[in-house]
Amino acid sequence: MNKFHQEIISLIKKYSTLEPDKEGFGLKYVGTDKASYHLNTKDTQQVAKDFLKYHNLILPEFHELIISLYQGKTYDEINIGAKIVQYSKQNTADIDLKILDTCLDYVHGWAEVDTLCQMAFYPPDIIARWGDWKKFLLQLNKDENVHKRRASLVILTKVVGKTDNKDAADLAFKNISSLKHEKDILITKSISWLLRCLIQNHRQELEKYLKENMDTLPKIAVREVTSKLNTGKKYINKKKLK
Repeated sequence: MNKFHQEIISLIKKYSTLEPDKEGFGLKYVGTDKASYHLNTKDTQQVAKDFLKYHNLILPEFHELIISLYQGKTYDEINIGAKIVQYSKQNTADIDLKILDTCLDYVHGWAEVDTLCQMAFYPPDIIARWGDWKKFLLQLNKDENVHKRRASLVILTKVVGKTDNKDAADLAFKNISSLKHEKDILITKSISWLLRCLIQNHRQELEKYLKENMDTLPKIAVREVTSKLNTGKKYINKKKLK
């Protein structure tokens, strides 16, 4: 644990008087295997902001800190690590993807993947380094770690949802096709999510892909994407239709 990590632990204890434990439905819901100080979202964000208010990290310090946080023993350290990435815009744009790969070695459950991979990175930064990111995402897509395979999809959700970049859309379809036969909910739900994100800027290509792969995609993905295309929502509350 480096000195910056120790400061963050002190900040966590400022906002939570609890000792870390694994109690509560919330931790089961997010799928973590770690204990938690049970910080709420607002306090988690505030810890990261309080720290960054007084520290202008250079890139090597940034890399060292986030790896240390992702090796931490609690869910809160993981969440704060993701916020440090999200709020450190210049360092985030320049992040060494090998460092990100190392961080992903320590995540467990959908929330620990998504707070980093979907929330922390900005589409223009990914597109600006597209060659590096494409290689990295293809690597994650083939990884033995299911959390890294999920990351290969989740990282693309915001990119295809916010831009009309054809290369990003093509990679999304490629990575989905590689994983569409998997049954793990970490994968089936992320496939549905990524397909739905393609609707706004790549609708024609999505409709063609859905038609051609209807029988091999996860059923939940077909159901939610079809509903989103037809109604604008991923599911219909049938009770309200009665």
